[in-house]
Amino acid sequence: MNLLVIVLSSQLLYYLLIAQTGVVGAFDSHIHDLYTLPIGGVIGALLSALWRHHSFKQELCFLFGIQMIISWFYPNYSLGMLLALGFVVGYTTPLLLYIFGSQGKLQLSLGLAISYAIGTALYTYPFVERDDIAVVLPLISVVALRFAQLKHVEYREHLQFPWKLVGVMMLWIFADSALFETLSRSGDMDIWSRYTLLIITSHLAGVYLAYRYGDGLVKHSPIILGLFLVSYLLFWIKEPLFLAVIYPVVISYYNVLLFYKLIQMRNIRTIALSMIGVGWIAASAANVVALEHQLWIAAVILGLFALLYPFYFRRIS
Repeated sequence: MNLLVIVLSSQLLYYLLIAQTGVVGAFDSHIHDLYTLPIGGVIGALLSALWRHHSFKQELCFLFGIQMIISWFYPNYSLGMLLALGFVVGYTTPLLLYIFGSQGKLQLSLGLAISYAIGTALYTYPFVERDDIAVVLPLISVVALRFAQLKHVEYREHLQFPWKLVGVMMLWIFADSALFETLSRSGDMDIWSRYTLLIITSHLAGVYLAYRYGDGLVKHSPIILGLFLVSYLLFWIKEPLFLAVIYPVVISYYNVLLFYKLIQMRNIRTIALSMIGVGWIAASAANVVALEHQLWIAAVILGLFALLYPFYFRRIS
């Protein structure tokens, strides 16, 4: 197997199981104990955008090593350690997506399929007991990257920042994270422990559909929007079985198209600035919505997008 696929999937798993859900769960979703994590992520992404990179493999191996050291203390993190963890994740993600620009949609889909299948299987693992996972995942990243052969990525100059495209990306991340974090705190809609195999199957179906038929994130926005609206409706009418089918499909479907757009940018600065909005601002705003039990805000934003899409978004490449 392509070793870069292993690096990508292990880092996506780290973000899902440790940075996104593990740390938040271990700290009982207390924002005052977690706020330095996204701050560190934004700082890391900004430095990644501004720094002159000479050896991607050396930089990434060094930072994955730092990630492993920080993970050794999981989940006993201070605000300073969370800042450092956010910095490492924020800095390494744009570099990883840039070097993955040498790969195709098949390799990306495979990496996402692996991360979603394993991530779903391990999701019910107690937050405070994920210390071994926190150390093993960056170790896998270091070893796989050490022996991976990095191909040349043709640098692409962007005359202007793709604001509308990134806005669409932020919308899907926001809608996804708001529902995900709400479900994670909803005892009667705990689909992950009840329908694990079904969710894994749905994730794989979503990845396949995006690989086989998805040819543009914005072009397929009506499909993604419809699936999200159905997912929100199923949550509100308390239909966990059908939600376990539809929601994972839309997660995997839009993420394949979103990440494919990011790796096609082939410009570290553009990718890094995009990740500030997509990976940190949108996700953090969704966490606030979920913690305040205001999911209706996400539904209203989705409705506004449905009204604006025919006029402002559909012609985005």
